Amino acid sequence: MRREIVAITVLLLCAAFDSRAQVVFWNVENYFDTRDERDKEDDDFTPDGDYHWNRKRYLAKRNLIAKGLIATADSLGQMPAVIALAEVENLRVLGDLAENTPLAKVGYRIVHRESPDARGIDVALLYDPSRLAAEATEFLTVEGFATREILYCRLRAAGDSAAPPLHLFVNHWPSKRGGAASSDSRRIAVSRLLQERLDSLQAADPSARILLVGDFNDTPDSESLTALADSCGLINMALPLWRQGKGSIRYKGKWELIDQAIVSRQLAGEGAAFSIFEASFLMERDKQFLGLKPKRTFVGPRYNGGVSDHLPVLVRTGRE
Repeated sequence: MRREIVAITVLLLCAAFDSRAQVVFWNVENYFDTRDERDKEDDDFTPDGDYHWNRKRYLAKRNLIAKGLIATADSLGQMPAVIALAEVENLRVLGDLAENTPLAKVGYRIVHRESPDARGIDVALLYDPSRLAAEATEFLTVEGFATREILYCRLRAAGDSAAPPLHLFVNHWPSKRGGAASSDSRRIAVSRLLQERLDSLQAADPSARILLVGDFNDTPDSESLTALADSCGLINMALPLWRQGKGSIRYKGKWELIDQAIVSRQLAGEGAAFSIFEASFLMERDKQFLGLKPKRTFVGPRYNGGVSDHLPVLVRTGRE
């Protein structure tokens, strides 16, 4: 155990000085604290709630999230410069993750605000200030219904004002709860909001380096995503893996790729690459449909001890 801690510490300290900007996106599925907040539908995630969500279970989830993020360095060759997250409850759980786990060695800074989502789950961003400076942030709110906001952050290589910025958008689009047909219009509404923002950005800088990451709750061939890509001249880097039957979640024995990365042609031309992170400790046997699936924290009401029903996805920007 002691050797493992030393190895992780060395990895974190060395990675903090690597100048490459690598990005992880992960829907961490209900990363709630144990407190009951009156204005949120979080009663299930309290000690007296249906999931009996206590501090022991919360800390186990927090530590597994940190372990998963640290393990991505094996694939990236370094710790991620940017960690984009979905389904986090508040700033408190983000601070606990960044400051009270081995991730503290990197010194990540947090970008977050409370969204209008009824359950209180938000998108958020952690970035390494030794490698990147966050020059501007914006939260895009969808009008007409309550859902997660889109987090926009303009990032630039730390200490290099002449370096081209990276325009990063973190997404968690409306789910298909209630059926795909009844919820399609909501995802299309979010897509159109994003199109408007990207049109303005590209009009100001046609060579803008743009990266969209997130849980889009749609596959790459969906109208909401193809319309976005076509309208703004973007490339969905998840498309080749989706065509191969790969996925980031598994539903009734079938892999689906809804966690994606979509980039501008400028960023694609720099060698941007996309992959799914499939660490063995994030998986378990699918007893009903065979094979493996992501290991969730709960299966129905039963505590399962995992992290999420989603696997992390990785993006290498290709720029040194």
